[in-house]
Amino acid sequence: MNTKEKIIHAAIEVFFSKGFDGASMREIAAIAGVTKPVIYYYFKDKETLYLKLLEDHLDAFCTELEHILARNEEYQQLFLSVISLYETTFSKGAKIYHIIQREISGNGRFVGMLTKKYFSRIFTQLTTLMQKGIRHSVVRPIHDSHLAGLSFSAILLFYYSQSVVLKHLSRYVPPGTFSVYSLREHIMDLFLNR
Repeated sequence: MNTKEKIIHAAIEVFFSKGFDGASMREIAAIAGVTKPVIYYYFKDKETLYLKLLEDHLDAFCTELEHILARNEEYQQLFLSVISLYETTFSKGAKIYHIIQREISGNGRFVGMLTKKYFSRIFTQLTTLMQKGIRHSVVRPIHDSHLAGLSFSAILLFYYSQSVVLKHLSRYVPPGTFSVYSLREHIMDLFLNR
């Protein structure tokens, strides 16, 4: 791991545990095993570092979503690939996506910019996916494809970002209710004509 990667890894840990306001460059430097001037060599300030983390991960997600939806595959396979993208994204970078969730669930100072650059891309792509499915009678007749795209994303975001809640809820439902297989089948039943 090179120096910049060490800083990014340390920053994820600190922003995850302390949030943006509670994080300090001193603590990030200590965890990365570098001095503060080394961090400032790579990143102008804490905000620049924070935004770099968020934007790199969101841009990678958006780009992969766009690649998936550009494939010439059967609709059901595209639908499953989108579900898999959420699963792999959250399993590989759970902490960064919790940071993103924290940013957008409160009065995050960057939510407007992130929505304009990234969340609108995700929303547009998922709405287009629903519209395509409706046109080809693969998706159930849905009154509003925009709300369907939003609902699809919301279900996946909750499932993959709220594992602690699901763990507690699993005490009240039959075994396997919240398995990945059950989630996939449920989402397909909700949206697709099968």
